[in-house]
Amino acid sequence: MEKLNRAIIVAAGEGRRLRPVTLNTPKPLVSVNGIRLIDTSIRALKKHGIHEIYIVAGYKAEQFCEVYRHDPDITVLENSHYLEGNNITSLYVARNYLPGSFVLEGDLFISNESIFDPQTEMSGYFATWMDEAPEWALRLTDGTISYYNIGGGKECYRLWGVSMWTEQDGKILSEMVRAQIEDVHDWDIYWDELALSQSGKAFNLGVREIGPDNITEIDTFEELQAIDPAYKDYQQQEHI
Repeated sequence: MEKLNRAIIVAAGEGRRLRPVTLNTPKPLVSVNGIRLIDTSIRALKKHGIHEIYIVAGYKAEQFCEVYRHDPDITVLENSHYLEGNNITSLYVARNYLPGSFVLEGDLFISNESIFDPQTEMSGYFATWMDEAPEWALRLTDGTISYYNIGGGKECYRLWGVSMWTEQDGKILSEMVRAQIEDVHDWDIYWDELALSQSGKAFNLGVREIGPDNITEIDTFEELQAIDPAYKDYQQQEHI
């Protein structure tokens, strides 16, 4: 059993599908039911003794610096290339902090803080068993992720945007991310694709099974309205 001791929150994107709310505010800093979206993750992490937290910001990064300037547990890292590639560019910025770390997306609403227990036997992903997953479908062989499909699937685990990395696996992933950016020069993939493609090879990734209501991923304005009725009368703009 290994104890994770830090967290990386990937929060660099523009959140275009959440406009107009995100025209002036980064999606992770949007208030949902009275709390900033990203703060539901930060609160859960701190509750479990994780006091070394790195936020990778891009869009309106100065707002993250302002909000967390007095929080000694939080360091804001800036991804200046967030518009030039996929989320692997953000993990590249934070790659040195991967060993012994949680990695999570900044647009998650955490309803069950207990899922962030830092004790883990292996690296892997938070996931929920579903009859049909709309995206990021996983299947296991002997407890190790052996199949993934970004487009979803039936009778599979649905991956949520939270993963756990032991010291050893985090070092391996860190080097893989570095090589993908600096040697391969491919910035256009999800970093999870890189990791999942090596499950059962470079490392074994498992699943921490959680309930379907423990995490809500808010991608669109309609999903925001569904979880927070205060946005029901918010005037949405089609374009800027």
